[in-house]
Order: sequence, then C-alpha cells, then structure tokens
Amino acid sequence: MAWVDPCRPTIRGRGQMRFSANRFFWMCSTALLAGTSSAALAQGAPPSSGDAPAAQSQRSGSPQLEDIVVTARRTSEALQTTPVAVTALSNEALQQRQVLQATDLQRAAPAVSIGTGGTGPASILYISIRGQAQNSPNSFSDNAVGIYIDGIYLGRAIGGNVGFLDLSSAEVLRGPQGTLFGRNTTGGALNITTNAPTQNFEGYIRVGAGNYDANLFEGVLNVPLTPELAVRFAGRYEDHKGYFPAPFLGTNLGSLDSSYLARGSIKWEPNSLPLTWTVSGDYTRQRGSGPPFVAAALNPASPLSYYYGLAQRQQANPGIIGQESDAILTGALGFAVPTADVRKFIPAGLTGPITQFGNAAFPNSGGLRSNNPLTTYQYNNFGRAELDMLGRLGDGTTGWSTTSNLAVDLGDLTVKSITGYRQSRSFNVFNISALPTAAGAGYSIYRNRQFSQELQLSGDFGALSFITGLYYFREHGTESTLADTFEYTPIGTRIFNNANYVQQSKGMFFQANYNFTDRLRVTGGIRYTWDKRFINRHNTVNWNLPAAQQTCVVGPNAGIPNTGDDCNNPETVKFSYPAWTAGIDYRIGQDTFVYLKTSGASMSGGFNSRPVPPPYSTSFQPENVRDVEAGFKGEFLNRRLRTNLAAFYSWQSDVQRIVNAVVCNGTPPQCATTQFVNNAGKVHTYGVELETTLLPWRGMRIDASAAYLNAKYVSGTRFEDQLVNGAILSVDRSGEPVPYAPKWTAAFGATQDFDIGADMLSLHADYSYISSRYFDFFTTGDPAQAPSVAIANDASRIRAYGLVNAVATYSLKEQKFDVALWVKNLTDKAYFTNVFNSYTGLGVTAQNPGSPRTYGFTVTYRWN
Repeated sequence: MAWVDPCRPTIRGRGQMRFSANRFFWMCSTALLAGTSSAALAQGAPPSSGDAPAAQSQRSGSPQLEDIVVTARRTSEALQTTPVAVTALSNEALQQRQVLQATDLQRAAPAVSIGTGGTGPASILYISIRGQAQNSPNSFSDNAVGIYIDGIYLGRAIGGNVGFLDLSSAEVLRGPQGTLFGRNTTGGALNITTNAPTQNFEGYIRVGAGNYDANLFEGVLNVPLTPELAVRFAGRYEDHKGYFPAPFLGTNLGSLDSSYLARGSIKWEPNSLPLTWTVSGDYTRQRGSGPPFVAAALNPASPLSYYYGLAQRQQANPGIIGQESDAILTGALGFAVPTADVRKFIPAGLTGPITQFGNAAFPNSGGLRSNNPLTTYQYNNFGRAELDMLGRLGDGTTGWSTTSNLAVDLGDLTVKSITGYRQSRSFNVFNISALPTAAGAGYSIYRNRQFSQELQLSGDFGALSFITGLYYFREHGTESTLADTFEYTPIGTRIFNNANYVQQSKGMFFQANYNFTDRLRVTGGIRYTWDKRFINRHNTVNWNLPAAQQTCVVGPNAGIPNTGDDCNNPETVKFSYPAWTAGIDYRIGQDTFVYLKTSGASMSGGFNSRPVPPPYSTSFQPENVRDVEAGFKGEFLNRRLRTNLAAFYSWQSDVQRIVNAVVCNGTPPQCATTQFVNNAGKVHTYGVELETTLLPWRGMRIDASAAYLNAKYVSGTRFEDQLVNGAILSVDRSGEPVPYAPKWTAAFGATQDFDIGADMLSLHADYSYISSRYFDFFTTGDPAQAPSVAIANDASRIRAYGLVNAVATYSLKEQKFDVALWVKNLTDKAYFTNVFNSYTGLGVTAQNPGSPRTYGFTVTYRWN
C-alpha cells in the first residue's frame, strides 16, 4: 500500500502553503530523524535524463526517489546495488547546490576535505577522502584521490581546480579504488562525466553577474548532423575582482581576472556497425592574482621578524635598509656562524626590531594567532621595488586536451578503447611570507604533457560478468622556481630550482562478479602496476648572475660553480605494486542491500625536485593502503526515503607527508625555503559515513550527510633523526595528529518546488560543516624549541567552520527561461582552506583564506 502523505501542504494562490499542526509536527520529526541518521546528497540521475523522473512524479502528486545510475565500477549500475561508497550528483543537482568546480564537492559528500592555494597556483587541487591526501604541488608527487574526466586520469594536481562545464554527472568514490581505476586512488576517486552529443537540437545561453564585479557568460549548443552523427559545443567565460585588499600591491588578492573554458565533441553511432565513438577536445585558460596568504603566526626569534622590522623602519627612513640590515643580521644575530639551521643564528632573548612589528594590521603579532583575514591581510608601501623584479603577484593556467572513447558491442562482450592527451602550463608569482616584504617571494612555472591509453574487454554471461584491461600512461614536463629569500641581507639567496622529468606507468587488471543466486553475489579483482620515473635537477643559487657565476646546490657537484652540465643531477627509480579487491554482497529485499569487501591500493613513489636537507632522501617510496568496508543501502516509505551507510577500517604504510624547511649552505650561509615529500610511518583509520534523501511531501526534497573519522599514527612507527645541540637525536613523531583528517563532516540541504501555473519556483538552501583539522604538525627533540613549535602547530590547524548557501530559481516553462538569485557563504564566515608552515624555518605560518560572501543572479534561456 502506498504511503499516505500526511504532511503535504495545501497550495493556496501563488506559492502560499497551509499546514495542520499535527501534520507539521509529524513532518518535522521525520525530517529531523532522517537528517541526524544520515547523509550524503546522492542526487544523481540516469545518464542523459537528469532528475526528470523525480520531478515528474512529484508534480503528479506521487513523489518517489529517482533511480540513480553510476559508473563507479567502470560499468553502468544502479547506485543502490553497487558495493561502493559513492555520492552521485546529476547536472541538475550540481547546479542546484552551486557545485560549480571541484572544490565545491567538499560541501556535497561526506568524509571529503578539499584545499586550494598553498605554494602552488590557484588551479591546484588538494583532495583528501577518509583522511588520505597529498598536499604537495611538486610535479613529481601524486594525489591520493584520482581525478577522472570521461575516463581519462588527470595526472597532476595542478590544473585540477577548474570549473565544471556541461556535465552529465560527478561521482565521489570513497575508499581504495586501485583495481579498476589504478594507482593514486588510495583515498578514492572523482569520476566526472561530461554530456555527450545527442540526437536533439538543444542548448542554452546563460548570463550572470554578482558582487566583486563578477561576470558570467555560458552556452551549450547540440546539433544532430545526421541520424548517426551529432556534435556538441560548450563554452564559458567568467571573472571577478579580488576578495582581499592588498594596498601594498595596489590591488586585491583572490581575483579571477579571466577564465575561459571551451569544449567540443562529436559522437558517431552508425546503424550498420555495433559501435559508438565519441571524440572531444577542450581548452582552458585562467588568470588571476593567485591564492592570498594571511600571516597566522610570526616567530619573533626568526630572521623574518627582523627583516620585517627593518622594513617598518625603512618605510620611515628609506636610506636605512642597506646600512642597518647588515649591522643587525651579521652583528647582533651572528649570521657568520656556519650552520644549516637558521634558528641557531638567533640568540635567545633577543627581541630587537620585533617591537616595530606591532601595528593595527597585525594586532596579534609576536607569535600569536590572528584569525581575521580582513584585518590581518593589510600591506604598507615597503617592498614594491623588490616584488616588481618578479612582476605582480598572480598566476595562471593554460591547457588543452583531446579524448577518444570507442566502444564496440559484440553481444555478450564489449570492447572499449579510451585514449587521452593533455597539455598544460601553469605559473604563479607568490609571496609565502604573507608580509609586505619579498622575504619569501618566488616565481614558478609548471609544464606538463601526458598521454594515456586503456583497452578494456568486458563480458556478461548471466551469472558471470567481468572486466579486464591493459593501461599505459606517460608524462613529461618541467618544474622551475626562481625563489628570492631574505633579499638584501647577508643570508639572502636567489635559488633556481629547475628539473625536468619523465614518468611512465603500465598496468593490467581483471575483476569479475559471480551471482550464486539472484540475491547473493561475490566480487574479486586484481591489478598490477609498473612505474618508472626519471628526474634531472639543475638547481643553482644566484640566478640573477651569469650562469658561470651561479653555484650548484644538488648532486655530486653541489657547492661548485656552474660550468657546462656540472649542475645536472639525473636519477631514475622503478616501483611495482599490486591492487586488489574482494567482496560479497546480498540483496535482503527489493529495496535493501548489504555488502562486505576488502581492497588494497597504492600511491606511487617519486622524487623531490627541490633541495632536500639531511637526513631526508631525495626520493620517496609508494604509500600503500588496505581496508575493510561494510555497507548498507536501503529505500523506505514507498521510495520516499533513501539511507546509505558505510563503515570502514584502513591500514596505511609508508605514508607520504610534505615537509617545509629552510636550507642553508656556505660560509657565510645562504638560506632558501624548500618543500619536499618524505615517508612518515603508518596510520590506522576508521570511520562511519551516512547518507540520506527524503521526500516528505510533494515538491520538497531533503538531503543530508554526516561522517565520523578517526585517524592516528601507529605508535613507534614514525621516528626521525634530528640535529639537537650538535648531536643526532632520534625523535618519535608517531603521537602527532594525522593531517587532512577532519573528525566530523556534515551537510544538510532542502529544496522546495512550487507549481505556479505553468511556471515553477524552486527554493534551495544548504549548510555544510567541517571540523578542525591539521595541515602540518611537528615534534621537536630540542626543549628550547618547544614553545616555538607549539605555536607553529597551533597555527597549522584550521578551525572548524560551516557555510550556508542558497539559491532561488523561477522557471518560465513555456518561455523556457530561468532566473536565479544565489548567494554563497551567506553569513560571510571567515575561514581558511590551506596552510604553509615554516614558523621554525622562514619564521612564519601562513594560511589561505576562503572566499567571503558572494551573491548574484543568472538568467538562462533553453531550447530543445
């Protein structure tokens, strides 16, 4: 018997609703129970049909949840009978929740944390799922979460944070996905599918504007050329001014000066041949002022604090910098001492120019936190000349790609060929000191080209189905950084980090499902991967001088002048490792499903392109993960309530972690900031994820998600040799919190559609929450450094925050117009997305602030 809807509102006039008290109480209780027990916003829909079934059933007075089709196992399956923890979002759901780029997925799926900024360009993407992440912009390290666009793996994190354009769906897969998706999916995968050409003449034009002088122009055109051939074009342009004032630079930081996205695709389905062939190409060009930095903590006992103090006095007396800096830094601070640790240069108790640092712009200076980005990120006029030699702070990414997807249907067998080529170039001019000086300024260029080819054979023979394949991936590129550290001081260094690389990966895989009955199924799969990586470093100091006067800083010739190829430092390394999965699932009833599985995957090892001080190694090993996961998926109340649950326990070994440091060489020393990856022990993680969707009455949809995560290093598995008072001391770092692992994530969203004649008004609001999490942490064996390290660790923790977004859309069905008013970060919450911690090295911990409140409108015209 169908569930009777006791809470359905009575519509009076245009959009007015009336409830009885009992019905209102019952409805609220049901929604609250669903929200508190649940979770994730799984608003997907069958490919090419959006959310139309759900919309039609609700408008007819008989609301039911739509069927969701996913490709989480590289084939089309119903979400509710797929033994994978996956959140699926259709194009309509993405638009409704304002998930317009990859970073927005943090608001739409549980156990997901996404950061941007850091020391890389704005297009870089740091993704963590279930606490597994890689936070390095290094071109030679990989993500723990793979990004796939139309089946093509995106090899570099740089370029991953671009806008979504004309998507069919976006899927967030949680847990190791190594068997079917390959390496670098230890945390999970983002599986993004664009809209393919159809046999309908259709499209839309959208324009929009908002605060911060935001502009948007977007369009899609689909044209069937013949009954067998169709083409589709999509494009977008957008821009906005910067969110954070920087008077020192004469502009605002956080701007998007221009962003161009374009895609074209052609699809051929001949009636005479059992094949489907889709070929697409896209182009991206993005320019902006780069990720803004906020000084969260300044070390009063560091060269940077003195450097900034000199900057303050130089502002009042422009002639003082060339005289006083030498006197203070070489005299009072004793920089002639030949040691590689900058902290040792600073006598205890010396405060000196730090007294000049206190001002209204930094009310909590001197090593104390400051959490207000609108007051801390202010500049004075010092340092313009220094930064001008590098150009205005800013960054950009330009890239293009082409993809071929060919499928041949042979009856019980299907053959697929997935081919992709991608080329990109990114740059960023940065100041990691987050202060109005060039003490940590630099300019980086990243170039990358990648090619991949995958061949698949899949079959379905009733009780037995399988998929097997071969995979090849190759990329090459360069990474170059001109860093300018402590300019105009005796320890000032202009270091040139320059490296070229070639990386190759080969793999083969097989996975099969066997149905013992129509309810009981087992799954098993294995993959093996072979990686080969080559790097050649050409790192030198004094890049402003002629090549013959520069000095090598890496390899066997470190410390000698650069003549010919003396600074070359080529290295090659090979890795091989398996991935696997094994599971069993059972359909309890028509609408309930349970599964139990175990999986293993690896994140590839690699090289560090930048200087690495002892005792660290220039290379790092693959990170390995295995887990056990149990899940439940069910639909209730005549398919008005959907609840999915997953619980897991994972084991990580050779965990890859990023290290920020200062490297000094020579007498007197020359110092420069560096960043590298090393392996750091073992981590055990367990957690629970809940997702739910409820249709309490006609036109209303409630989506909610929640996840709990507990990640800890295994005691005694992470030791580090540190130089303390001239002696090597082994320090146990296994008691540190695991970075990128928020204990709680949650989201709640509600949408109410009102029929107004032939038109419709849709009101949507959502709230997302993420608890505090560390981006860095350090344990020192030197008691004298413990107070400074404690401040640095505190400043490396991003506080918990919640964001509210809303959108109201009025759709004129007959005229096919949509008008939407939207707002993001409704409460104007100040929050942060990433951390650069060099408090005990450079002398500062800096954070990247998130976007403030933004709002605007869009107008869309559609035809079909």
